[in-house]
Amino acid sequence: MLNVYLNKVSRKLALWAAAVTIASASAFASVPAAVAQTVEEIKQAGVLKVGSQVAQVPWGFTDPSGKLTGFDIELCRMVAEDLGVEAQFTPVTSSNRVATLLTGQVDMLAAVMGIFADRQKVVLFARPYVNNDTVFIGRSDLNVKGYDGLSGLRVGVPRGTPQDISVTQAKPAGATIQRFDDDATTIQALLSGQVDIIGGASTQVGNIAKVAGEGKFTQQFVVARAFNAFAVRPQSREFADYLSDFVARKTESGELSALYKKWIGGEIAKLPATGEGPDALPVSVKE
Repeated sequence: MLNVYLNKVSRKLALWAAAVTIASASAFASVPAAVAQTVEEIKQAGVLKVGSQVAQVPWGFTDPSGKLTGFDIELCRMVAEDLGVEAQFTPVTSSNRVATLLTGQVDMLAAVMGIFADRQKVVLFARPYVNNDTVFIGRSDLNVKGYDGLSGLRVGVPRGTPQDISVTQAKPAGATIQRFDDDATTIQALLSGQVDIIGGASTQVGNIAKVAGEGKFTQQFVVARAFNAFAVRPQSREFADYLSDFVARKTESGELSALYKKWIGGEIAKLPATGEGPDALPVSVKE
């Protein structure tokens, strides 16, 4: 089942990430705060050092053949090709990724890095390259456009998550809200027919289809939308501008949209033209 598959992938990649962390911990401990990184320096080095999450399907993970792949991974290889250098990936986690960047271990982050106000204070974000949505996913025969459409349905949510909070506040008449301990058990409840619709991430639609079959469960409506972007050190304005231009070019060419369809499915949202200021922050898109 899906939770078995995800847990298996997560364990394998967690061991890899842990091994890298342990092996390099002593070396990283004494690294001073890094200075600005320029495009020319990266070209001269011949390597683009990227911090990415490697246990996050579909953003970054190892496929059955042992190859590191995923949305963020492929996008960074496109950046490296654009620069004429090789991409080198360093596994990071949500807790250590910013420190890994600021101490110079990597040139940039492409690590499911959502733009939030507190993060804007410590790193410099390029133009967002993808939306990362909190959604409700249900049986394909449903046509739920908002909270009112949940009336009479059994709604599953991971306890304490944004989707739990939002549906609790909305109080849809006649809906039965069932709370679970995590995403995996919430998804299992949907697959087993225990609930009709669940709250989760838009990226879960593809993973559910791998188990249930294409088209059986679909995204119903979006609760909130955050935006992911490349993050660089605060002094690296020139590099951030280059990355913003790269995103603009790949958006115009349709390559970014094609990458989104491949790994996430559907259409990429209209994205802010900057990673700075309030326009780049998460937005509510509840109907």
